[in-house]
Amino acid sequence: MKTKDLILYALLTAICVVGRFLTQVIPNAQPVTAIILLITLYMGPRPAVIISALSMIITNFYLGMGIWTIAQVGVFILLILLIHQITRITPLKQKLSWQLITCICVSLLYGFLISLFLAPFFGITHFWPYYFSGLPFDLLHAGGTLVFYFLLKHPLLTVFDHYLRRNNYHDA
Repeated sequence: MKTKDLILYALLTAICVVGRFLTQVIPNAQPVTAIILLITLYMGPRPAVIISALSMIITNFYLGMGIWTIAQVGVFILLILLIHQITRITPLKQKLSWQLITCICVSLLYGFLISLFLAPFFGITHFWPYYFSGLPFDLLHAGGTLVFYFLLKHPLLTVFDHYLRRNNYHDA
């Protein structure tokens, strides 16, 4: 990994961390999912995995570390790999409508997988009531991801395009 890669990864991780801190007062509406989705689509899974893991670990040092940190990192990795596979079989990068549907689906799937992972640790024997009680927060997450996707897509694609062209990057 080159120094230029590390600098870009550090910058994108810092954007995720600051974005998560600044939006922590809004339940489940934070830019990390949108940023990770954009990184996965336009740079590939490797930087997305690194940036998502660092973002969750760093922010959870301040917001609260626990078993959910492992769940967050693991679920983001699963979603990144899923998105990467979807981009290999569909024209996801070319269709904004598909990207927006993906924002919603990824956010809702994130909430489902987090609930699935954490329910046994909290001694919850009835998964579905537990999951459905958190569904309003998952819907807020989906709405927030859509908003941040619209707000961040153009600026981040400008950075990605500049970086990818200057460095002959072929990871995606």
